Order: sequence, then C-alpha cells, then structure tokens
Amino acid sequence: MPIRRDLYETMVDERVAAELESRKEERRYWIITLLVCLLWCVLGAVVTGAGFAMHLPREDADVLIDAGQGIAAAGVLVTVTYAGYHRRKRGLE
Repeated sequence: MPIRRDLYETMVDERVAAELESRKEERRYWIITLLVCLLWCVLGAVVTGAGFAMHLPREDADVLIDAGQGIAAAGVLVTVTYAGYHRRKRGLE
C-alpha cells in the first residue's frame, strides 16, 4: 500500500530536521572538546613560560619546561581519547 504524498513529505521533513539537529549537537560536542584541548595547551604554555621567565637554576627550569610540555601533550591526548570514547558510547559512530 503506497504512502500518501503529504504523509511522506512530513516524514521527510521530520527526518531532515532530526539530521540537522544531530549535526548541530555533534558540532557543539567537538567545539567543546577543542576548547578543552586549548585550555590544556594554555596551561602547559604557562608552566613552560614560567620555566623560561623565572630566575631558577638550570635544572629546575628544565623540569618546568618539560612539565609544561607534558601537561599540554597529556591533556590533549586524554581529552581527545575521552571524547572519542564518549562519542562511541553515545552511539554516534
């Protein structure tokens, strides 16, 4: 039995609206993930900058510089890994 034309158009419109809403939610999710990664990078840059700016012995400055780079790298890695895990858990992949 064929579907009435007006019912079919209503179903298509609802599907298109749902798809647009899903894309908007997905975009918002990855923008928030990007901002969290940016915050990790800023935190790492502050710690690294402190290693350069403070008058510390060379060994202590090297520790701060390496720690800042580690904070930025680990923060971004953990954030992106968690975002991918959470995305799969929600069934978006």
